[in-house]
Amino acid sequence: MTIRHISIATTFCASLGLVAAAQATETGGGVYPNGAENYLAGALPPPGLYELTYLTQYSANRFNDGSGHSGFLPDFKVRADALVSRTVYVSDKTFMGANWGGHVIVPLVDLEVDAAGVNDHRRGVGDITVNPLIMGWHFDNGLHLTTGLDINVPLGSYDRNAQANFSRHYWNFEPVVAFAYYDPNGFALDMKFMYDFNQKNTSAQITGLNPTGSDYRSGQELHFDFAAGYNIDKWQVGVSGYYYRQTTDDHVSDRATQDVIDSLDGLKGQAFALGPAIKYNAGPAQIIATWQHEFESEYRPQGERLWLKFIIPFGK
Repeated sequence: MTIRHISIATTFCASLGLVAAAQATETGGGVYPNGAENYLAGALPPPGLYELTYLTQYSANRFNDGSGHSGFLPDFKVRADALVSRTVYVSDKTFMGANWGGHVIVPLVDLEVDAAGVNDHRRGVGDITVNPLIMGWHFDNGLHLTTGLDINVPLGSYDRNAQANFSRHYWNFEPVVAFAYYDPNGFALDMKFMYDFNQKNTSAQITGLNPTGSDYRSGQELHFDFAAGYNIDKWQVGVSGYYYRQTTDDHVSDRATQDVIDSLDGLKGQAFALGPAIKYNAGPAQIIATWQHEFESEYRPQGERLWLKFIIPFGK
């Protein structure tokens, strides 16, 4: 998840249903919206049908270089609002001692980007994410383990000549391992680990770095979301955040473009964000709010994220 040298394009799409800020992959977009998951992320819920609705906003007025200094893109500003639907089904059947389920995620995005004196503002539907087999184990000591494979299906609106796109225009496969620890005395910890395998974009976005739109494969990415808190009656208060690091270089079929990428350490980005989080138990429903400040950013924007999540069960 990164942004390109000289390019002012910023692409947003969603893997867990939200919009991601520009990062160090092709045109600055990425599949997973870092920080999207927090409380209740590590434990599969009881059998039934659930609707998770996410409201989020991301804003930044700087784009950092590989040393974490602002100014890599001049006069940069970005604002992204998203409304995301995530439908989750959990079966009452078990396999290998685990409950199993699946989910489908559909994001609606409002994105505005300013860079180098150029503005682009678009609204649309992002890529759809599916996970046909999520498995969740629950242990007697308060530990929970969840695994799955999120698949980004490139069905969102895409224009290779546009500055802002809601689709990555390539497939992405993201193995997921999450765990949770819920102490009966009130302490709670959730962590969700992901690793992204980005596929080749054979109709890559045309940018200042890649003026011919040569085939582009964004680097692999390691990232995790986390949340820790303490339960007080119907409330849970604590912190949430994320860590992100691109582990391999971006690759493009054009030699001159690849030389620029290589000179910039493959445009491998990294970032860290942290902020307060709160959850309210509203009967069968859960409401979670969190604000995250990005303290570190390389080859990425550095800004603020606001999340509001509603978890609504619909029965078995």
